[in-house]
Amino acid sequence: MDLFDIQQPVEIVPGLILGSLRGLKAILRLNPDVLFPLDRLPGWIWDEGWRGQVVYYPITDYGVLPDDVLEKLVEAVLERLRAGRRAALFCVGGHGRTGYVAACVLHRLGIENPIAYLRKHYSPKAVESDEQERAVLRYAEAMQQRKPGTGSAST
Repeated sequence: MDLFDIQQPVEIVPGLILGSLRGLKAILRLNPDVLFPLDRLPGWIWDEGWRGQVVYYPITDYGVLPDDVLEKLVEAVLERLRAGRRAALFCVGGHGRTGYVAACVLHRLGIENPIAYLRKHYSPKAVESDEQERAVLRYAEAMQQRKPGTGSAST
């Protein structure tokens, strides 16, 4: 059994692929244009014939990014999706860090309760830690305050 081909990825919305390091070969078969590893990335991807962009944002297991770094990562993913590119987000297990970042991206794409959406359509384990859940909620609140006409954003 190939350790890097045991977990199947999911295209959660058009162009956004979620998965794990354990399912990296399956992710590559979905032909992403850009990989967003949230932990590490093995060099054999090039031997598999994949040719694309790597945008690396390491996150500690069960952890979160500083808010400003998270915003840059979410914007980087959204920028690729808007350009019609296929983006793959993954960490080792594909649950915590992947779910946390994906939930923030999905929120920006207009999905009302992105954690529940991920747990229903991707994995019941998506967004593993309380810290990750709080960070997603904080991110969603910050984005709401930025919207025109929502109240407390300063002008």
